[in-house]
Amino acid sequence: MRRPLRCLCLATGLALSVLLVAGAGCGSTEGASPAAADTLPDATPIFDVRSVTLDARNRPDSSLLVRLRDLGVTHLTLVAFGWQKAPDVPAVRADTGDGWYSESHRGIRTLARQADTLGMDVILKPHLWVGGYDEAQDRSDIGFDTAADWAAWEADYRRFLMLYARLAAEVEADALVLGTELTRSATERPDFWRGLADSARSVYDGKLTYAANWHEAYERIQFWDALDYVGVQAYFPLTDAENPSLDTLRESWRPHQDALVEVHERTGRPILFTEVGYRSASGAAEAPWTWPERDDGATPDPALQARCYQAFLSTVGRASWLKGGVIWKWHPPAEIEGPTAFTPQGKPAEQVLRRWFTGAAADSGRLASPGGSSRTTR
Repeated sequence: MRRPLRCLCLATGLALSVLLVAGAGCGSTEGASPAAADTLPDATPIFDVRSVTLDARNRPDSSLLVRLRDLGVTHLTLVAFGWQKAPDVPAVRADTGDGWYSESHRGIRTLARQADTLGMDVILKPHLWVGGYDEAQDRSDIGFDTAADWAAWEADYRRFLMLYARLAAEVEADALVLGTELTRSATERPDFWRGLADSARSVYDGKLTYAANWHEAYERIQFWDALDYVGVQAYFPLTDAENPSLDTLRESWRPHQDALVEVHERTGRPILFTEVGYRSASGAAEAPWTWPERDDGATPDPALQARCYQAFLSTVGRASWLKGGVIWKWHPPAEIEGPTAFTPQGKPAEQVLRRWFTGAAADSGRLASPGGSSRTTR
């Protein structure tokens, strides 16, 4: 059931906790660098949409959603795909079958009901998948050279999106994302997107946004006034330092924060990070968008992942204009990917999220200093 997007109201006066950020597995702490406590003031973020993208091939056990609720998650974000053969082929195919569970209509309906019983809401976020499963995704380049091709694609995309606008209304989703990273269309065809927003509102009365890429996209969108939130795929590069400190990561947010403030002030709309995430791998701060599959040689670095999340939450995460963030991503336990994947579950980053999503003190731990070798069992 859709509820008003909730503000985080937690008791103040909680002692600031210290969190364990360590590598995978077990090992000796002998020779470890001194650890840095989490002493940042006012650690609880003020944004009220604390979401994760749930990605499940098979129906997850109900305990997974309980774990997310206890983590402080307020919204499940569910991604559903349409399929396009190539960026220059003006046809979009919808699939409402029972394939990938969390992407299917059946799965979305069931997960929305389960979330509601636990007091969580749903964000529905349609994507387009271009080409085959193993192909690089270039949906930002979808575009055409003739008016006829544009018209054909826009008619297909409208049918696809309206399918999910109606589903969003049926499951009482709190928010619907009209599109994701369709940069050429979104920047060259703003009238189409205004009309699409009007069409969506004719069947769905929740909040609307569009998920614009952080790179050369969100600042150029002309139709934010037709939506409720400025949506940003927030894979901002932070630093190319080999082992950046928390202070370095925090400072690296400054230029991005300035640009986000400018867009917020110009549009008058709060900003929703429709995706934000970091791999547990070396280089995660330099190129957060890199798929693990495309970076086979990466070294696992769960401590860096945790510091990246802490830097985000302790800077932009405390901004009054930030409506919230959608963490990329979460899986059923049997489907968790490799040690350098995006998911924070079962890694030190999960405790960072718990600390900032709930305000509750962690059981134990310290933030490992860059270069430290302190480890714990996970």
